[in-house]
Amino acid sequence: PEERAVAAAWLARRVAGVTPGTVLVGSGTQTAILAFLLANTSRGDVVLAEDLTFPGFRAAATYASVRAVGVPMDGEGIIPEALDEACRQHAPKAVYLIPTVQNPTAATMPEKRRKAVARVIGSHDVQLFEDDAYGLLAPEAAPLAALMPERTTWAVSLSKCLAPGLRVSLLNAPNPAAAARLADALRAAVQMAPPLMAAMVMRWLQDGSADRIIAAIRSEAAARQRIAAQALAGVRFAADPRGHHIWLPLPPHWTRTAFLAHLQRQGLAVVAGGGFSLGEAPHAIRVSLGAARSRAELATALDILAAAFRSAAATSHIV
Repeated sequence: PEERAVAAAWLARRVAGVTPGTVLVGSGTQTAILAFLLANTSRGDVVLAEDLTFPGFRAAATYASVRAVGVPMDGEGIIPEALDEACRQHAPKAVYLIPTVQNPTAATMPEKRRKAVARVIGSHDVQLFEDDAYGLLAPEAAPLAALMPERTTWAVSLSKCLAPGLRVSLLNAPNPAAAARLADALRAAVQMAPPLMAAMVMRWLQDGSADRIIAAIRSEAAARQRIAAQALAGVRFAADPRGHHIWLPLPPHWTRTAFLAHLQRQGLAVVAGGGFSLGEAPHAIRVSLGAARSRAELATALDILAAAFRSAAATSHIV
């Protein structure tokens, strides 16, 4: 109860009305996604998501035996009209969204888009799982949970914005009954969040350490985005100014396989777009800016990436 009270007070700074009765301390958002699906869906149900989405959601949907259906998106996130049509066509049990610094496209929904999406979800009486993995990097972007708390399970991951080794996430359910169902599913899956990690998180939330660490990570992410913008000048890519990753459409003369192999031979690892797709694999890659150990190492790696974009496609011949 004490940990839930601390978590509720901290979350209430972003979404008014959060109380300990609806808050849970989870063992990472990946577990929470699976627990949400197990608690709120049945085999064969449809769950909608952006057509490019977090691979962990795809894995959880497969394990829970639900059908993940992708909905078209643009530079501002999921398209409300497409979401409305998908709801009419598929009668989904739930919607899974990453509205802030979306993974992998880095799109952040503006306020007008968030309100339109909330209206669509409300009109179809559907439950929402909001994966707020990167929301702490862009605190001015109000979570969708603030617009429709009565139907949103809001998951605030701490790994991306505090410390990746902390397998702790803060969850807020729409009401105490929904929180109880989610708690039952979490207990069946992992019993509890790691107690020592949870205790450390609560101390940091209370004494201000969490805010200071998040501010430092936000500043570092912004600096790395500036390095990326400079290194990739002239290369078309999508990014959030404080995000941890960028999304790059590949040049048409490169195949995905050849481009990834070319980079790997030079010591770079990026993720092909197909790993994020709920439909046709996009001709694109996602590049993490946070893995490099220093800004200098990142700049060197991005120079290699930029040179690959501007070079002719490498060819290989099998003899």
